[in-house]
Amino acid sequence: MIEIIIIIIGVLCLFFITWWAHIRKHLLLEKRLMSADETLLEEVGLKVDSVLQAPIGSLTHPYIIINEDTTNNK
Repeated sequence: MIEIIIIIIGVLCLFFITWWAHIRKHLLLEKRLMSADETLLEEVGLKVDSVLQAPIGSLTHPYIIINEDTTNNK
């Protein structure tokens, strides 16, 4: 009987630790976003889905590098 109680307590502790780490990561991300932390753009563990600030008429071109040299029509 004592083994079952220890297993239940262990599982509950694992759930709590996982939940706490998840909440902490999101709170830290919110704090970094509010302070406009530029290192978020290079962080390996974060996935960037969309660009929030871009000039009007901008398009998304995956895997293509576009700069002024490639867009100037001479």
